Amino acid sequence: MGIFSTITIVLSGRDDASRSDAVRWAAAELKRALDKRDVETTIAETAGPGFNIEIASGAQGFPPKISAPRPDKEESFALHREADRILAWGSDERGLVYALTELADRVRYAGGEDLFAGTFPLVEQPSARVRSMARLFCSEEEDKVWFYDKQQWRDYLTMLASNRFNRFALTLGMGYNYPYHNPWISDVYFYFPYPFLLQVPGYKVDVVELSEEERDTNLEMLKFIAREAAKRGLEFQLALWTQRYDFDDVPHANYTVRGVTNDNLAPYCRDALTLLLKEVPEITGLTFRVHVEGGIAEGDYGFWREAFAGVAAAGRPVEIDMHGKGLDHEMLQIARQSGMPFAASPKYLAEHMGPPYHQSAIRNKEYPPEVARSEREQLSEGSRKFLRYSYGDLLTKDKDYKVIYRIWAGTQRVLLWGDPAFAAGYGRSSMFAGSDGVEWCEPQSFKGRMGTGIPGTRFNYQKQGMPTRYDWHKYDYQYRVWGRLLYYPEAPRESWMRYLQHECGDAADICEQGLSWASRVLPLISLTHGPSASNNHYWPEVYTNMPLIEGTGQRAYGFDMEGPVRFGNAPTFDSSLFANPREYAELLLTGRESHRYTPLDVADWLEKMADGCDQAVLDAKKTASFGKAAVQRMIVDVQICGGIARFFAEKFRAACWAELFIATKVSKLIEPVIDHARRSVMAWQTAADVSRDLYHDDLTYGPQSWLRGSWHSRLPEIQAEILDLESLRGGKTESVQPTVEVQAAIDALVGRRPVLTQKFNIEAPLSFKPGSAFTVRVTDAVDEAPVLHYRHINQAERWKAMTMTRDGQGYAAVVPSDYTNSKFHLQYFISAKRDGRAVLSPGLEDNLANEPYCTALQV
Repeated sequence: MGIFSTITIVLSGRDDASRSDAVRWAAAELKRALDKRDVETTIAETAGPGFNIEIASGAQGFPPKISAPRPDKEESFALHREADRILAWGSDERGLVYALTELADRVRYAGGEDLFAGTFPLVEQPSARVRSMARLFCSEEEDKVWFYDKQQWRDYLTMLASNRFNRFALTLGMGYNYPYHNPWISDVYFYFPYPFLLQVPGYKVDVVELSEEERDTNLEMLKFIAREAAKRGLEFQLALWTQRYDFDDVPHANYTVRGVTNDNLAPYCRDALTLLLKEVPEITGLTFRVHVEGGIAEGDYGFWREAFAGVAAAGRPVEIDMHGKGLDHEMLQIARQSGMPFAASPKYLAEHMGPPYHQSAIRNKEYPPEVARSEREQLSEGSRKFLRYSYGDLLTKDKDYKVIYRIWAGTQRVLLWGDPAFAAGYGRSSMFAGSDGVEWCEPQSFKGRMGTGIPGTRFNYQKQGMPTRYDWHKYDYQYRVWGRLLYYPEAPRESWMRYLQHECGDAADICEQGLSWASRVLPLISLTHGPSASNNHYWPEVYTNMPLIEGTGQRAYGFDMEGPVRFGNAPTFDSSLFANPREYAELLLTGRESHRYTPLDVADWLEKMADGCDQAVLDAKKTASFGKAAVQRMIVDVQICGGIARFFAEKFRAACWAELFIATKVSKLIEPVIDHARRSVMAWQTAADVSRDLYHDDLTYGPQSWLRGSWHSRLPEIQAEILDLESLRGGKTESVQPTVEVQAAIDALVGRRPVLTQKFNIEAPLSFKPGSAFTVRVTDAVDEAPVLHYRHINQAERWKAMTMTRDGQGYAAVVPSDYTNSKFHLQYFISAKRDGRAVLSPGLEDNLANEPYCTALQV
């Protein structure tokens, strides 16, 4: 009981927000937490004896003794403590939910007598307006268990609401990428979702092998999930990613959908949508994949007019969210004409996760080709290809739709993630240039995808004692850091540390530091080594080896790479800020310096991360709590990430030498290639040794070899490359000696100095009027005239550059008025030399969590 004998939670009947179901749920959640601490707690409309928690909302209810200004944003909250009471204020219903669940969280993890210990007063307000978590149903074998588990849903949705998420997206129909002539299609449960949920009157559409009882159970579960989400104040988004597939050409399908024809497909989907929205009134939005992979040929606007009419016929506002790939302005207009609120949801960084900033440039392969790949893909692989994996041209000043970024589950599926700096960076950058927020495909998304589900393997562990009660419990810290810092990037550290201290004891600080280092590893690798934008071909977490020299083996990556498939030729996902090893070698051979970060800069970052991971592992072993399962789950993942970081650091270094060798055939260059390659193999060996007895041998995210396996199963192919490289010694290469130019390149590589990140004193307006000149000035001392790099915030365009000219004590450049006369905002950065070193400004800071460019918004 501690210092509290009785507590009254006061829900005033005079406060409209206090009477809402969500606030009453949150008050009950706080009471449950207090009950478990043996505190006598009541919920009443008036204050009682003892300690009181008084609730108020709106402009008049803000605690008068808080000196900070009252937040003017929706979903804000404040907590103020006095001798015998806590004042909990919310700007609205959801703000009150956050205030009460914050108090419940403190009680739940309190380590001393004061159950509410922590920051007072506390005032928080949202950064990202949309903070969504998507849970994907991809496998009947692995996902039915959690879909039917009501207690799992209660706990899961409570966790989301308590960590400041405001939207939950149940995602159906994402089991496959392409619905036509796809021999992999086998597990089609919920792939075409409607007949698994509904019998639509007037249509003889059903699933042959599905009983009516199971279909009705599915609908009842959907209703239950929706009610529980609404009860906690969460928006409930239903994602319906597939609108048809080759129903009559799927010989391996485990369920048979019958009754759908070309003639009745559109009206059936229209009427199914109307019925579904009426059956489940808590649905606040629907997500659609509107390019060919959803089953509807691109340019078939008639289908979508019917479908969106079905949404409107439900008789209430339901947000239509259209996945960005292939999205064109005609589709936006069709959504607009439906009368429903609408949104576009591009991917944040291809089908992967990178650092929080939005990539400055897309890969060359994402620019539109002269001829589309097919009529069905005339947009996503044709004129609108630049929207394949980022925001494209969606961020116009006059947009009347939301832009919500979806973080795809390609980079990190198994290992625990949790970096407060990155999460806060996402909280800021997800609002980039008028955007509205972010949706994260949760950890383990796509587990068992494309018919590869294995019963009982959802937890990934084979070692006894490591699995948690529910699969998502392993990632409790990840959800906490992600949700709370998306909401408020300046949240106090105690917000996540109280959980770590409760779970990890004296290893809490070490786990925080280790996970912060580890969580930057794979996003940086994804950003700077981009052999495929598709998560179906590139999984950096369990990496399929790419050769340093052509001919030493290649499998997964030819689909999505230009030119020779070798490590040094893989593009980066931001070619304006990062050079790949081939480009860097070309600069060395021509005696030029890079104004971009080089692969060796990336290797330095990765090595620093690896050192941080390794130190955390060593420090954790000295703690009394090291043997706790929670600590073990975190520390072994940190150790694996450290091995991956060192593997790629050495691989980047090897690739720089390999590219020089490929370009010159100079014999002695093969030796540093082999040396760094051996070091990379030893690093991967570390990760493999840690994982071998802990994780399953076959972690399945798809049927191809590169979508399944483990760190230890990858080791033989990584080791085999060393033999291939050693075979290049001797022979014809012995007679090739370096020329003067090649020796100069070698010397430059050996003596290379890192590209610097420095924040210059940049003078430029924060906004501009279209058609007016935009001037940027720099007053810092530099070796020579700096270069201004600028572009509309439109990824369909290429960057421009101009050398700045002397302007008093500094330099200036003017973006001409005809360039600013557009519907897009501007972004820019500066490259320069200082003391003989290449400099980028603002550049990436050490934690990689900032935006490395400046923006100016139209007014």
